Amino acid sequence: MTTPTPLPAAEPPPARHCQNCGEPLLGEHCYACGQPTQGLVRHFSSIVGDFMDSVFELDSRVLRTIGPLLLRPGYLSMEYFAGRRVRYVSPVRLFVFLSLFAFFAAKLSFDINVDEGSPGPVVVITDDDTGAASDPAANDGKPAPDPSDDPAIHFNGSAWHPETNPVKIGALPDAANARLNRMVGDAQENILRIQKNPNLLKDAFLSNVPTTLFLMLPFFALLLKIAYLFKPRVYMEHLIVALHSHSFLCAGLLLVLMLDALKGWTAAIPWLSAPLGAAEIALIAWMPLYLLLMQKWVYGQGWPMTLFKYGVLGTCYLVLVSLGAMLSLMVSLVNM
Repeated sequence: MTTPTPLPAAEPPPARHCQNCGEPLLGEHCYACGQPTQGLVRHFSSIVGDFMDSVFELDSRVLRTIGPLLLRPGYLSMEYFAGRRVRYVSPVRLFVFLSLFAFFAAKLSFDINVDEGSPGPVVVITDDDTGAASDPAANDGKPAPDPSDDPAIHFNGSAWHPETNPVKIGALPDAANARLNRMVGDAQENILRIQKNPNLLKDAFLSNVPTTLFLMLPFFALLLKIAYLFKPRVYMEHLIVALHSHSFLCAGLLLVLMLDALKGWTAAIPWLSAPLGAAEIALIAWMPLYLLLMQKWVYGQGWPMTLFKYGVLGTCYLVLVSLGAMLSLMVSLVNM
């Protein structure tokens, strides 16, 4: 009986190294620089497969995120703080997508109708020295501008003109004043367009709202940090709470718009439109209650302090939203 010849030992696969930094690879991403092992220079079918995997993985995370976002106040924030993050949509992505969808739906949900004979808008800019509106009697006897005469921007009691009556702020350099007057000129041209079609301003304003809200988020997180200064939470945790609360508000707005549209389409069927109207009212009532419960469960204070801080934060936030809305309206008027 012959002894079987032993097979040669299999050679280990050659070690892979990152093509960017040369470090040994331990997976599909370099631990040192983060570069993935696969780029776009490969078979197209492989790229399509990766795309479909990403889409379906995102879909599963959306399903796990939307339910708690709508029905469990503070749950997503607490999960994020506990380190359980990969199963849910990230807070920033969640807010961006919901805000874009919500205000796009708002743009489609209504139109502004104005009678053709209605007067055009007039923007009056006050005197830059006194800070008060100009007195017609002190303006060389000239009467105050009549809003029905011309939809123009007025400065110091007279129609704005880039040469004869420009806006000039003494504290600003000439280049800044020139830029300001170009913006005023753009706004005046847009006022004429708005007079013919006011939906232009409505659409521009609603398109700018998501960006405005995103810029306001750090300030709202700062308000939370001040309100809970003695809580052992860092600023970024308050920002996560702000992102989740604003995502809920955007999701709530989107659902309210959908219910309102369905109620209008089923107006001739009372047994169907009535429950839709009741659900819309219930959702609107749920939104402030949700924010209160979220604040209570995330920060864990007693009800008296929670209610007090909820009222103070709500008041400060209304002021912040009003300032943001004014800024967004001005930007929309200039950049239509």
